[in-house]
Amino acid sequence: MSKLESIISQRRAIRDRLIAEGRAPYPQDGRRSHTNAEALAEPEGASVTVGGRVRALREMGKIAFAKIEDETGMIQIVLRKGDTADFERLKDIEIGDFMRASGARMVTKTGEQSVLAAQFELLAKALRPLPDSYYGLANEEQRYRRRYLDLIMNKEVAAVFRKRSAIIASVRRTLERHGFLEVETPTLQPLYGGANARPFITHINAYDGMPMYLKISDELYLKRLLIGGFDKVYEIDKDFRNEGISYRHNPEFTMMECYAAYWDYTDIMRLVEEIYRDAAIAATGSDIVPYDLVIGRDENGEPITQRVELNFRDPWERLTMKDGIRRYLQIDVDTLSDAELAAELNRRRPAPQDAEPFNRGKAIAELFEFTEDYYVQPTFIIDFPRETTAFCKPHRADPTLIERVEPYIARMEVGNGYTELNDPVLQRQFMMDERGDEAQPLDEDFIQAMEYGMPPAGGLGLGIDRMVMLLTNQSKIRDVLLFPTMKPLSPGESIDDADDQADSDSG
Repeated sequence: MSKLESIISQRRAIRDRLIAEGRAPYPQDGRRSHTNAEALAEPEGASVTVGGRVRALREMGKIAFAKIEDETGMIQIVLRKGDTADFERLKDIEIGDFMRASGARMVTKTGEQSVLAAQFELLAKALRPLPDSYYGLANEEQRYRRRYLDLIMNKEVAAVFRKRSAIIASVRRTLERHGFLEVETPTLQPLYGGANARPFITHINAYDGMPMYLKISDELYLKRLLIGGFDKVYEIDKDFRNEGISYRHNPEFTMMECYAAYWDYTDIMRLVEEIYRDAAIAATGSDIVPYDLVIGRDENGEPITQRVELNFRDPWERLTMKDGIRRYLQIDVDTLSDAELAAELNRRRPAPQDAEPFNRGKAIAELFEFTEDYYVQPTFIIDFPRETTAFCKPHRADPTLIERVEPYIARMEVGNGYTELNDPVLQRQFMMDERGDEAQPLDEDFIQAMEYGMPPAGGLGLGIDRMVMLLTNQSKIRDVLLFPTMKPLSPGESIDDADDQADSDSG
């Protein structure tokens, strides 16, 4: 029997003995009068009942000291023979268990704020021991698969997810201050659309196995609501894209999408600035946020970082896609023929790609990707080639372009905004022009809805996970997801001996 199996067996024996003695190791009543933080704020002599997980336990003959932890922090419990009822039952409690104690607030001789327990009881018997330390979670594989242990052993991890909640709440407040209405759209959809992405496919048994798709975007349903008469709508929810996994990508991710009638992409840019500024203050207390930018990796694959101060106070720089290429690659794409543009791309690609029909607009967008590492401070890239999306209105000054904006921060694209296309004839044409594995199908119901008239509008999608990464100084998306998507373990492999799941930069 291994050491772990022996410990589990001993703890299970305590559980079984308590049940045989008629004492519940998992009682129904878990009430307390104070959280630990509230109890610590009470004066000496105040009567309190606190509860939490036992994180330390020290017995010294007729006196014992336990430290119990709840979400608000740690408090010390003093148990003393003669003052604490059933003192001998302390032998039933071990580190990791949940216990409750009632008594008077006191200060020990060493000055530690404590509770002198008049009585105590076991609230939940832990059958498995906690790791000896945070480093008992040997690798990231264990941390992500056993997030509950990660949260127990590393309070900095819990702090990230509290900030995540504050960031999302701030996004809601900013949108609602502008009059946006929060709505819900279907996760299961008969057609997928609103982005170029591979969907997850399922089916409905009740409809004779009719295929259904997990949403890749909220766009087409939110636009239907504009058509229906709501002027400003938004949704914060999960989208699903059956693509690669990397430091920045997870197949299931959180997006905020919003649409405002009578706006265009210039209004959207102002909204993005405001959302990020408000969220930065909510998460950090400042609109200047420190971030450890990954600038490379060492021979062991560990990140090499450079501390930067992300400025969400000032207006963001606005740069057209072509000007970005001109500034950072010293290439004026308007002077290149199709053959020259294709040659320039092939020269920069890390490996040859399958031959595809040349598309000038998409080639320009691909060339732009080689400039992305230059956008550290918040920057708007605007005015994309028309071929890059089917849902954006042509540029008012140049019909080969569209009024599209992508915000970039710390070398990451963090969103997408449009002056929305509302001409149903052009919409049908653009959707039919879409090609490739990730092209979305023609949605006749959406086209028909547009034929009833859709107001001019601005639209925005913001990646919440990447926003949280930036505002909590995390370089991996899995560090801001409580339960990231993980590769299944091999047959016979346990979490304890699994290697770190390798990150891929694909997708």
